[in-house]
Amino acid sequence: MLSLTQLALTFLKIGALGFGGPFSLLAIMQKEVVERRHWLTPDEFTQSLGIGTMTPGPIFFAAAIFIGYRLRGIPGAVVAGLGVLLPSFILVVVIAALYVQVEQSAWIIAVTRGLAAGVVGVFLSVVLKTGRATAKDARGIALVLIAFAAAAFFKVDPLLLIVVAGLGGAWLLRPMPKIQTAEK
Repeated sequence: MLSLTQLALTFLKIGALGFGGPFSLLAIMQKEVVERRHWLTPDEFTQSLGIGTMTPGPIFFAAAIFIGYRLRGIPGAVVAGLGVLLPSFILVVVIAALYVQVEQSAWIIAVTRGLAAGVVGVFLSVVLKTGRATAKDARGIALVLIAFAAAAFFKVDPLLLIVVAGLGGAWLLRPMPKIQTAEK
């Protein structure tokens, strides 16, 4: 059985390496828990993202808690949640104290622009990987494209979009009953 220490060290690592915000954290989380450690399947990881979008707060935090709970119950949820947040908390306090002194530096401005470009690349990677797990057939692809169009072109409120997509998924993506044929 997975130890709480292993879980804590893994989520501390995810939290410590997740530069660039929630999408880079999700990419690292997916690589660690799905690809490297095989604690979850790609579908189970996608479910954790779904849970993360249904709850308030950062998606990566809710996903970490859900994954920790799935693996080790309430103690696992606490360990994973704290593990993913603690490195960020400590680093933000240190950076905030230093940044106000150097924020106008041309080098700092260039570094932050470079980091932003890297984050966009990581985000696109997460989108492609989770998209493959979600859009497995024509119905899934249609739901993804409709949600994208609603967000990108019609500026639909994200909360409303998530709720409607969840309801649409319940209707469109539910398993279809098998059609039985009569034998002659």
